[in-house]
Amino acid sequence: METRPYTFSPEEFEKKIDSYFQWVNENPFYKYDVVKTGQDAGKELKIKVERMPSVQSLCSHLNITYQTFFNYLKPETEQKNKKIFDIATRAKVKIESAQIDGAGTGLYQPMIVSRLNHLKDEQEITSTNIDATGKSEEEIRAAIQAIQSARKK
Repeated sequence: METRPYTFSPEEFEKKIDSYFQWVNENPFYKYDVVKTGQDAGKELKIKVERMPSVQSLCSHLNITYQTFFNYLKPETEQKNKKIFDIATRAKVKIESAQIDGAGTGLYQPMIVSRLNHLKDEQEITSTNIDATGKSEEEIRAAIQAIQSARKK
């Protein structure tokens, strides 16, 4: 099977990624709100909001598909072109780090960041049923104590 050449040389790839992060920093979003109280009540405010980097936005900037970017992260790419693999991996980690840090400070929506990064909040729930049919009160208490001590371990 013939492998297709990479869209960029490692040097070009790194420069394009650096230019993406520079673009993110230089192109914030703006949201508008209104002063609620005081002598400026009713006055419109223009509020600068930092742009959240994303793999999707990076792919758009690089003019490559989402799948192409993730192909650069595959073990096969690491074996064939370690530089491309390393550059793509660093970019992905930088994006994830910025998203998670931003969500932690309230800059970005935590649920969106969680979904983008495939993070889950899991809880382990266990239940134990005791069949008390035909058991004495003493046997039931002993079973409950055994369960409680097992949970403490």
